[in-house]
Amino acid sequence: MHIQELSLQTQHLAEQKKFYSTTLGLPLLAEMANSFIVQAGTTRLRFQETRQDVLYHVAFTIPRNIFTGAKSWLSERVSLLRKDGEDEFFFAGINARSLYFCDAANNILEFIVHYNLEQETTGAFGPTAILHVSEIGLPVEDVPALATMLKDMLNIEPYGGPASEDFAFLGDIYGQLVVVKVGRPWLPTETVLASVAPVHLTISGQRDLQLSLTPFPYTLTVTMS
Repeated sequence: MHIQELSLQTQHLAEQKKFYSTTLGLPLLAEMANSFIVQAGTTRLRFQETRQDVLYHVAFTIPRNIFTGAKSWLSERVSLLRKDGEDEFFFAGINARSLYFCDAANNILEFIVHYNLEQETTGAFGPTAILHVSEIGLPVEDVPALATMLKDMLNIEPYGGPASEDFAFLGDIYGQLVVVKVGRPWLPTETVLASVAPVHLTISGQRDLQLSLTPFPYTLTVTMS
């Protein structure tokens, strides 16, 4: 499941534009009065201005052979988030390792390497090494119900383990929907709680389709790849 485009909202448009285009160094594709778009590898990432208080979790996949370099590069620009004194997190179920940090609006961001993804790079880490956006968090009240709907309608399956009552990691090695129960803390924090905020994403699929995950403000557009 490739996330081609991801549209999010922010109360802090100018600060977010500076963070993504300068701190992370992502190419600025477009800038309007109330939105901007950057390129994150093969994913177009858009932020739209809002007056709502919103919070997101977003992950970026990076090549599997450059985790140490990415950590050094990132540590010079932001503070890494820690849990129990650790700032690296290994997930045996999907054979992946992550770093976490916040953007200018305190969204929980992640750099992740999937060791089973055979994509590597040469040279030092930089913004062009980012492969794509690979995760977006979707908080809901009933995790199993949404997981079942996505399986039935889009054939999106759990990845790395079965869904539980409060967590479902849905997709494949290229992209995942992180469906969590509203109020569940976002890793690696214990206090940043998952909350509902508008999300629109375009993913690759086997047929063209647009799906609104009512009553939540989540819209999925599927395009044939």
